Amino acid sequence: MSDSRTSKSLKNAGVTIFYYFVSVILGFWSRQVFYDYLGSEVLGLDTTASTMFMFLNLAELGIGSSVAYFMYRPMFENDTFTMNEIVALQGWIYRRVAAIILIGSFILMFFFPWIFSDIKIPLWYAYATFSIMLFGSMLGYFINYRQCVLNADQKGYKVTRVTQGAGVLFRILLIVLLPVVSHPFLLYLGTNVLGSIFGCLWLNHILKKEYPWLHKAEASGRELLKKYPEIITKTKQIFIHKVTTLIVNQVAPLIMYAFTTLSAVAYYGNYLTLIDKAKDVIKNAFSSTYAAVGNLVASHDDERIQSVFWELIDSRLNLSFSCILVLGMITEPFISVWLSPNYLLGKEVLILVCVLSFLSINRQTVDSFIAGYGLFQDVFAPAIEAVINLSVAIGLGYLWDIVGVQCGTLASTLIIVYGWKPYFLYTRGFNRNPWHEYFIPMLWRWSLLAVNGIVFFSLAEAFRPESLDNYISIGIYFVVLSIIVVPSIYIQFYFLTPGTRRFHARIVGLIRNKLQRH
Repeated sequence: MSDSRTSKSLKNAGVTIFYYFVSVILGFWSRQVFYDYLGSEVLGLDTTASTMFMFLNLAELGIGSSVAYFMYRPMFENDTFTMNEIVALQGWIYRRVAAIILIGSFILMFFFPWIFSDIKIPLWYAYATFSIMLFGSMLGYFINYRQCVLNADQKGYKVTRVTQGAGVLFRILLIVLLPVVSHPFLLYLGTNVLGSIFGCLWLNHILKKEYPWLHKAEASGRELLKKYPEIITKTKQIFIHKVTTLIVNQVAPLIMYAFTTLSAVAYYGNYLTLIDKAKDVIKNAFSSTYAAVGNLVASHDDERIQSVFWELIDSRLNLSFSCILVLGMITEPFISVWLSPNYLLGKEVLILVCVLSFLSINRQTVDSFIAGYGLFQDVFAPAIEAVINLSVAIGLGYLWDIVGVQCGTLASTLIIVYGWKPYFLYTRGFNRNPWHEYFIPMLWRWSLLAVNGIVFFSLAEAFRPESLDNYISIGIYFVVLSIIVVPSIYIQFYFLTPGTRRFHARIVGLIRNKLQRH
């Protein structure tokens, strides 16, 4: 990545992480207030309506990702005419998707008296909550879809500031006013509507300021579709990938329920609460490189592409491994203090949670380059991934409960995500030998991490203080582990992997340039 791409990626990462932490803190604060003044039924209604919308929005899956791929080349060449046409086509498609969602919503609302027959609050609450969500969704489909230009230009941080910023502002307003108003539910509805409108106006003001050439296209959508037929082709391919992934993610928890108790699944959720939060932070930080990768691929500079690919691989591997490893070593003491030692599920579950989170983080590099090259035609891959995942999860789940279900995810991830996907990228995108140029270099990197994991985990078990019985002692233990583990692994990767050295030089250069400017 050029320094410009890098600085934009870092800015995207910084803004994303900032709002992620703000939303987490605000979520803990607001939940208790909402319970007190809105009630658990309204919160449950909000969750249920959100889930309904998730399935209704399946109609969109693939369009945004497909359009992003086709925006990289004209953005790199500053071809504003082509970008206007692609945005116009997206708007035309989105209006039809919106019509499908509206029809589906009206049909669904017809069944509300049966769906919500057991609620103790008035039925109009359900209609109002769902309608507000529908209103916000329609703003995205009819107006806000042009934000794809900001994302393709690596200015997604501006979209984050608007969407997350407006959400935070009106969430705080709601928290402050709920205790003093006489109709809290109406305030809840009002702040949601105003937040959506405010965010829409703010975003379009930024678009007008950043891209004065971007206008509402008057061209016929059907004519544009004939000009860019590959957009629909890519959309269909991406749709299959995303729907299959969604189905697997939704079905896996049900398999756990089938082979264990609800209490055990709840205990498993405690592990995810700790490890997955860190996973989300790291993934959000590196997700800012997606547009940079797309822009880089559009340059067709093969040597530069390979250099950046390994820079991202190596930096992600060592930073994420250090973080997940340290968290894994404090998870059991933390749960013991937070809840009770009775809530622990054993070392096997903990290790697999850490491994799966680590794998989830590090798949992003290959995924981002696959998206940059538009390689979505392997529609059989997600289907095979789902078959492997579910069959192994069911077979081993019968034998080993939660560990067996985890093994299903592990098996499908290793075979498809870490086996097939890199092979597909190297043969169809990079046009290089995947065995000599990817799998062998990756094998010794994985071996290095495995040795470090075994050594550090064994040492932590052998020398763990017996006094980890309060948050302060756990916090100190966490800091000590971080001081030992993070630099140790980073130094090893710095001397043994060229990608880490390039990453280090890039960050040091950016810091030096920033200090010189000041």
